[in-house]
Formats: sequence, C-alpha cells, structure tokens
Amino acid sequence: MLLTVDITPSPRILRTLGEIPFQPWQCIAELIDNSIDAFAEASRSGTSLKEKKIKVTWSSDAVGASARIIEIVDTACGMDLAQLQNAARAGYSSNDPIRNLGLFGMGFNISTARLGENTRLLSATEESSEWTGIEIDFAELINSKSYAARVIKEPKKNPAEHGTKVVVSRLRGETYIHLRDQEAAVRRQLENIYSTLLREIDVEIFVQAKILSPKTHCVWSRSRYVSRDGRQIPAVIDIDRDLGISLFDVEKNMYLSRYEQERMREEFPDGNYPLNIIERQKRLKGWVGIQRYADPNDFGIDFIRNGRKVLISNKDLFSWENPMTGTSKLEYPVELGTTVGGRIVGEVHVDYLLPTYQKNDFDRTDPSWLETVEALRGVGPMLPLDRKAMGYQTLNTSPIGLLANTYRRVDPGTKCIFVEKSVARALLQGFRRNDPDYQNDDKWWQAAQEADRLNATKGAKNAPVVDSGPTPSDNPDDYGPESDSTPTEPLIIPVVPASTPVTSNLGSLMIKSRQITLWSGAYAHSDTTPPFQVKVWELMSDQILRNGKNVPCAFFQDGIECDFFYNPRHPFLAQFPVEPRQLLVLYLAERFKVRDRVMDIGDVFTALVQSKLQDVRVDKASLQEKSTAMFERLREKLLESFEGKKSQVLDCIHESSGEVEETVLSMLSNGPLVLKFQNKEDEGFAALRYTPFRTLLRLIDRFPEDLFDGKVFIAPYFSLTLADSQATERARVESKDRIMSFLKDALWVLGQTGVVSAARGKDELARCAHSINFLAQEIVD
Repeated sequence: MLLTVDITPSPRILRTLGEIPFQPWQCIAELIDNSIDAFAEASRSGTSLKEKKIKVTWSSDAVGASARIIEIVDTACGMDLAQLQNAARAGYSSNDPIRNLGLFGMGFNISTARLGENTRLLSATEESSEWTGIEIDFAELINSKSYAARVIKEPKKNPAEHGTKVVVSRLRGETYIHLRDQEAAVRRQLENIYSTLLREIDVEIFVQAKILSPKTHCVWSRSRYVSRDGRQIPAVIDIDRDLGISLFDVEKNMYLSRYEQERMREEFPDGNYPLNIIERQKRLKGWVGIQRYADPNDFGIDFIRNGRKVLISNKDLFSWENPMTGTSKLEYPVELGTTVGGRIVGEVHVDYLLPTYQKNDFDRTDPSWLETVEALRGVGPMLPLDRKAMGYQTLNTSPIGLLANTYRRVDPGTKCIFVEKSVARALLQGFRRNDPDYQNDDKWWQAAQEADRLNATKGAKNAPVVDSGPTPSDNPDDYGPESDSTPTEPLIIPVVPASTPVTSNLGSLMIKSRQITLWSGAYAHSDTTPPFQVKVWELMSDQILRNGKNVPCAFFQDGIECDFFYNPRHPFLAQFPVEPRQLLVLYLAERFKVRDRVMDIGDVFTALVQSKLQDVRVDKASLQEKSTAMFERLREKLLESFEGKKSQVLDCIHESSGEVEETVLSMLSNGPLVLKFQNKEDEGFAALRYTPFRTLLRLIDRFPEDLFDGKVFIAPYFSLTLADSQATERARVESKDRIMSFLKDALWVLGQTGVVSAARGKDELARCAHSINFLAQEIVD
C-alpha cells in the first residue's frame, strides 16, 4: 500500500499572501479587473444590464480605526454560492486567459490580504432575495486550523439590485494611510490604467464618488510631419502587424515552444488538437507618435492587454543592447535628455503577450515579446551611425526608429515641430482642463510658427528704422549755406497753440499688432494666488506713444485680463540687452505686489522670471547638453562629407597621439574597428564617430573646402573670390575663423567640470549660449 502524507498548508498562508508586494492601487485594480470581467461575460452571453457601474470607497478619518472598511461594488449579474466559493479559493481560476483581465486565481486572495485581515465577499442575482456570500477572517481560520469559511447573508436594500461586493475590514494601517493621503494619485493611476476601457466600453468606475475619466495623450495631429532623407515622417504612425499564429496551452497559460509546436502539428496534421491547445492569433495594433511637449519622465510607450495597461510610459525600447558585449546604449532621447526630455509616446495593443502575476510586466523570456520588440523598434540599433558600425547596410525604418531619428532634435519651430518648454506647459494646462480650444494642436502650431519668426528676426532685422527727417534729400547743397547773399525780410514764425500730447490706446495698438501666443498665457508668482491672464502683442508698424513720447512698451489691465504691447524697433529694445518679457514681468510684479500685499517687489519679480523666462536661462548643465547635441549632429555631417577622403581624414586624426588614445579607449568594445583604425584602413574611418570633439575642430580647420558653402556650414569659403588672390585668401580665412571661434566656445563649456566663477561665469556662459544657438542655425540640415 502506497503511503501518503497530508501536506495541506496552514491557513496562515492566506495571511502570508498579504506580504506579497502589491501597491494599494494594484490591490484595488485587481478587484476592479474581476468586476470588468463580469461585465464582459454578461455582454458575451447577451445579458442586458440597465447600468454598469463599479464603485470603490473607503472610510473617512471620522470613522474609528477598527470600523474602517474598503468596499468595491459592481452592478454585474452576480454569482451563486458555488461560484463565490471558487472565486475565493487560492489558486483557482475559471477565467478565460485569452480575453479576460483576471488570470491567476490568486489576485483576489493577494489583494484582499494586502488590504486587511477580514474580507466579506457577497453577491446577488436579480432573482435572488438577498445577498449571499462568505467571510474570510484570518484569525478565525488560523485558530480553527481550517479553511472552512462562514457563509453569510445580508438583506437587499432594493429587491432589484444585483452584482458583487467585496468588503475588507480590520485594515492594514499603512494601506489605509496611503489611500487616504494619496487619493488623487491613486485615482490618476487607475484612470491611466483603464484609459482604453473607459473610452471603449460603457462601464463607469467611481473612486470615492468621483468618476474616472480616461487619460488622453497630447500628441501632434496625424497631418503634421517632419522631412527626413526626402521622406515626410508623420507625427503619428499607426501600427497593424500580423505576427503570425502560435499554439497556446490554456491550462498552463503559455505558448508552446517552437519544438513543441512542430511536434504537435506533426501529431495532429488535421488541426484537431487536445482541448487545452488552441491556435492563437498574434496581432500587434496601435500607434506611436510625438507628444506636443517634452518631459524627462512623462513619455514612453503604453503596452495594453485586453484594454488594461500593463506597462505605462515604458522606455525600454529606446535602448539597444549589443548582443556581442551585453552592454546597453540609450538611443532616445540623446539630445537634452535630462533637461528637456523625450516626447515619443504610444499605445500598442498586445493581447497575445503573457503578463506577470502582478500585471506590471510581461514574460520577456517568451519569444512573442522579442517579436513585438522587433516589430516596434526594428532589429539592431536605431541610430544610423551605430547601424553602419555594426555592419547594417540599411536604415532602421521601424515605427519607433523613424520617430527617434526624425524628431530627436528639439529646436523650437516648425522644422522640428517643437514648442519651447514653458510655452508648451502653459498650453498643456488648457489641454488637461479639457478646454475645447486646446484639444487640437492649432495653438501649439501657432507657437511653433512664432518661434520660426522670432528665430528669423534675431539680430540686424530688429535694428531701429533710420530717421530720415521730414524731407530726405541726396542733394548736398540742401545741407549747406545759401549762395544768394541778398538780404531777406526777417522771418516771422507764427505761434501755434500746443496740441494735446497723444497717447496710444488699446484699440489703435491692437490694429497694428500681432499676438505672440508663445508668450501669452497665465502669469503667477506663487501657487496660492490667482494669476493674471496676459496677451502679449508685437507692434508691426508705427510707434507706441505715451504723452506724445515714443516708448518701448505699453501695459493695459482690466481685472485679471492684461494686454502688453512692445515695439521691437524702439532703440531701447533694439540696442540694449533687454527682453520684452523682462519689461512685462516688471509691470506684473508691481501689480502683484499691490494686489497680494507682498513686502518686496523683488521677490515677485524673481519668481516671475524663474517661472516664465526659463528659455533664456544661462545654465552650465543645459548648455553642456546643447553643446554635446550640436557636436554629435556635426559629427554626423562630417561622416557624410568626408566619405570621399577617408585616407586623408585618418591621417589627420593620427597626427594627435592623445586624441588617438582617447578614440581607441572609447571603442574598446569594437575590437575589429580598433585594428582597422590603427592600421589606417578605409573601414577604420568609422572611428570618427568615437573621436573627441576637439578632433572635429582640427578636421574642420584642415578641410574647409569640403564643409563650407552650404555643405555642412552655411558660411561661404571656396565661393569667396575677390580680384586679388591674397584678399581672397584673407576673406576665406576670416570666414573659417569666424565659425571656429563659435565652435571653440561650444567646446569650452564642455570642459567646465567644476563651479564656474560667479564673477565672470555668467558672461562667459552667455557667450557660449549665443555661440551654440548660432551654430544650431548655421549647420545645414
């Protein structure tokens, strides 16, 4: 006779499940998943429900700690006692692993144990006369050393009510405190997770009596695009890929391996597989696109399974792991990633992928995950230079690859479809308020167009108009003494009564001005006081007059509505290092001081400048990022321009032993390239992508004829031809040295590793900022 031993675990294991690291919102979401599955099952069975609601509530502070509860109630069809028993049994799952959200049969037990010590699970059908359920009390089960849970009943308040409710009591202290203090954050997380379902199904979810609203991505419209390599790359790329059909084991909730699938198809050529084996279609659908604002954290791809987000703002696909070295390299964002951030977002539906038990990731060992990654970001690196170095002959044309390469630059304007950060944030507030005027991208596009215009008018175009006098003339005699010496009658000048000095009014200025959306919006000096709503206007012609005097600006106020006009041609703005917005915040600081009774106007002025003039801030870290991005962009252009003279370029690089050493050290992971570079083989030319930036300056100085005249730099060089050969040479040297001086400024800021001297640091950094901005416009796209 075979001897056996009873290894039924102690009921303590149910309490131990509460130690599994589920966040409070994950516990709530797990129970919401079960309710959503119940509504989906009713829909599939053709059952009509008058209302579809899920309500999540928890007690307030006014309730004593021992009496506080968390309750999740739905209005689905309800369950009988046998179904309730199965729902509460750890490890049991009758859920469809293909279509449903609940998967593992442990979610209910883990979530309720994580929330509290006592759980009542009750359900009622429309026909039943009362609520029937079970009570799981850890203390009672442990004391009785039994898994037998008490059956409980509650009367219906309304005979027609139906559904299921989960009531958790004797709450864990830290869980309740988190829900109480982080209610808004929990609600936002649930809105994000269920965004797709909230948009597509007619189930309403309430948290503490407030309905959840879906989160909508703030992306550019599908009609916007950026040109790259002769192609128009749209700001939003739709995805619909068939990844094939695989055999799936519904009992084990896993795909069969390639070997198992081949064996199964050989054994069952007619397709009549065992009941637990099904053919499962793997279809990848969704979109990836460009967000209207950049952020160091708020970007990435959402992976959605059966309408529920499993991965949120995931950034893993923006890095590439080198299979030869095992090292990972970030490929997006590579320009201004820590200060400006990224803007690629997306929603991809991956119903075929296998989630982990916490539903916060997928099984990445399953081949389906790799197939999905390759469909979204392609095989190999995304960046062209990395692909070439790894031996790939074609560009990465995957959806994410196209966006990462096309939209990686963040120069304000329509060329990159980018809006300066502070302006984009102001517009984003309107979008998140669900203001209909801010839902489409028209205002963002206007701001990008204004950035184009502001970039185009920097410098001489802002110089004041020359005063030619009342009667301009080219006749020199008009400016000398009269030749006729005949005496004349004394000139009698009539006395004209003085006219009233003219002051420009709001209406007359608006007719001659254009609004600058880029600078318009709410201005506030603190989060606790209401802002002024400001419209900024640029005077396009004529002057701004105050008591007959030409002034640089004018300010009008009506309550919290303000209009600010400035004349860019006025000598004060054209000849002094003063920005129109500096004058604006001065006006506002004065009014805030009076209205909000602030002691020091300097505090208000400082807060306004820090809030609204971030784009003119001179900051070493951001300048270093901008400089690095500019040099990397320049490196790409040099690699293209020097394609026909690899040998000469390699000889030039090898003239500096120190730079050769740095280059070799930076590419040690690519042994074959190191050897080709050291031997000065043509294929070693790819080492140019690893050289220090100062090497680029030497190459520009050595080979200007290959880089100027619109090839890499707009500035002329070879096209400069004067009558005298020496004059021609001097002009060419002057043009080259001018560009080199800007490049040296950009290189200087990268070498500043310590604290820049406060005494002269600001001026030096400001000079570098101007040089970097100039080079960004000077380098040809």
